[in-house]
Amino acid sequence: MKILFYQDLPSINSTLLTWTLCEELRLLGHTIHYGKQPLLSRYDWVHGAGIDSWEAVNMAIKIGAKCHIHLEGVAYWRMGADNAIDWGYDRNHSIEEIKAFRKHYKSWMSAAYRADSCSVNGVNQVKTIEENLFDSKRLPNCHIISCGADARYALTLPDMERKNYMVTVSRLEPNKKVFMIAEALALLKKQGNIDIPLWVIVGYGTVEQMQKLYDITQKAGLKIGIMPCFGAEKWYLVKRAKLMLCGWMGIPPAEGLLCDVPVLSFDHPDIVEMYGDSIFWAKDNDIGEYVNMIYNLLYLKTDANIIKKTIDGKAQLLNGELYACTQKQLAKIYEEKIFI
Repeated sequence: MKILFYQDLPSINSTLLTWTLCEELRLLGHTIHYGKQPLLSRYDWVHGAGIDSWEAVNMAIKIGAKCHIHLEGVAYWRMGADNAIDWGYDRNHSIEEIKAFRKHYKSWMSAAYRADSCSVNGVNQVKTIEENLFDSKRLPNCHIISCGADARYALTLPDMERKNYMVTVSRLEPNKKVFMIAEALALLKKQGNIDIPLWVIVGYGTVEQMQKLYDITQKAGLKIGIMPCFGAEKWYLVKRAKLMLCGWMGIPPAEGLLCDVPVLSFDHPDIVEMYGDSIFWAKDNDIGEYVNMIYNLLYLKTDANIIKKTIDGKAQLLNGELYACTQKQLAKIYEEKIFI
């Protein structure tokens, strides 16, 4: 099959997930081009996403190919399903602001109704899109897929000695709830005279986001490090960590499992849908419970129980028993169910 992924080449400010998916499809024997200029006279499919969706549809029509649109980037509060504070933002938003967000998303998500197929990351998100943007009109030929973790690096890493630090893989956007994790660590530091390990964040943010994070952590006397790295360097940081801390993060829990690192997350329905009982949970937005779980995992729970749950979770992921999957598994879904 010949497939054009109609989007700009990946940049350093990207986790390169679509790029690694393309590589997995190439390994399955397909011809994959990535960019906005067709290099062949004929393609079977054009894949589009985000604000380029209508351009992808029009390109497919122009060159006589089928078109698939992936509806990524759904933040519930923008659709009005939840409030912004529950997503980690500082304030809720006016009706006018919500309408503006809906108009923006609808402007490109509507391309799915002109495409041959579409996909969404989760049942909850499909429901949100259909009900809040399109008057409950069902998305046509819609496939429910998960995001995929790039297992190629993780599964070839050697065994490594665990270091005394915790890791979070995320941008510093408020809806990722990294600031909630920071507040939980600050509260844990305040509650007891205990040594809290270094907290390493593999990600990046704006100047204002970085300052907010430093304000919370420095005031509490926490030790943190910001590492805006990708690829092998990121995987080594994950592999050596003693605990992964997650907020609303779809792919990183799978990365932690692939690296045999125990994972703690808030139990937002999106993330529970992906991971079930394969990782550790604290009640969504409950900073006090998150504090208790960090303390339990670092100091109270026996290593044997933590290791067993982590190993079992990794097996579930690799056996295809979780909604979350690897990029290799995701490429097979595209090959067998979407690009046909």
